[in-house]
Amino acid sequence: MKVGILINPKHGHTMRAYSELVEIIRRSHTRYRSATTTKQWPGVEQASKLLDWGADLIVILGGDGTLRVSAPVLASANVPVLIIPTGTANVLSRHLGIRSTRQALQLVQKYLDSPFAPRCEVPVNVADCFTEAGPRREHFLSLAGIGGDARAVSGRTRLPTGLGWGILGYAYGAGRALFAPLISAHLTTPQSSGPPRQSPGGHAAPGAESDSQPNELPLETTTANYVWSVMASKTARPAGPIPVFDRARPTAAKFELLAVELSTTKPGDRLGEWALIGWSCVNRRPAAHAAMHYWQGTEASITLDDPAPVQLDGDLIGDCRRLDLRAGTTSLTIITPN
Repeated sequence: MKVGILINPKHGHTMRAYSELVEIIRRSHTRYRSATTTKQWPGVEQASKLLDWGADLIVILGGDGTLRVSAPVLASANVPVLIIPTGTANVLSRHLGIRSTRQALQLVQKYLDSPFAPRCEVPVNVADCFTEAGPRREHFLSLAGIGGDARAVSGRTRLPTGLGWGILGYAYGAGRALFAPLISAHLTTPQSSGPPRQSPGGHAAPGAESDSQPNELPLETTTANYVWSVMASKTARPAGPIPVFDRARPTAAKFELLAVELSTTKPGDRLGEWALIGWSCVNRRPAAHAAMHYWQGTEASITLDDPAPVQLDGDLIGDCRRLDLRAGTTSLTIITPN
């Protein structure tokens, strides 16, 4: 067996985990080769070289961003991947049951002893981002967002000097994004399941479902709304321990989509509205709040009147006027604990 190791050295504990990983591999008398990502070369080229070398297993020391960038080439090669979560949020690995570097290193040892470990297939989803510079195709595994959700990611890049990065950066960005302006969005859902029907005032139309069950809509339904953000998720808890997407699963064929239609722009009222949304999420009934509109599907297109930021798996892509999302038809094979 040959093991390829893809390392994102951004966090200090990554290299400590790498040292332990190398010791485990050497004890098993397995050949290995390592490649390190950089800001300019975030992982595609390195993953390709490890595959060209003949790697039978790719171990990724990094977070959601490293996985996102390298996923398309690794999925095409059909080589199993083992994640050692050394990123900031590690959303995908948490949802797959890999909750610490220690657990992941034990999983490496187990796999080297017997390569018939449990595994799952995680679709590599497609995002076509239409920026002022032109269309740009990207991929993601866990979550795509446009508007306020992406502003939360953008906000951490403007963190005041001295406060540091990590989770604190996400928290700072999220706090600022709560008061982000609403955006005018035209949502096209070319699938049978769509968001609840709305009256012009923003309330459910007579006869519409008021719970979290999606309504059946005709093919190519387009709705125009003022929203804080539109998101497509494959993970239930992309922002921490609170469940936001009840039906989202990393291995699912469909996204769970969410349009957050806040009713006010006044800071005090906005804060109160977010408090009620948070309470609904804590009680595992996020769709009970009138601002939270859920539906499921394999595709969605969001067109904006004015550009707004887009994020994919926590990576800020930039401002876009349109975002087309499609559930993946190729999958990344990931080794899991069970």
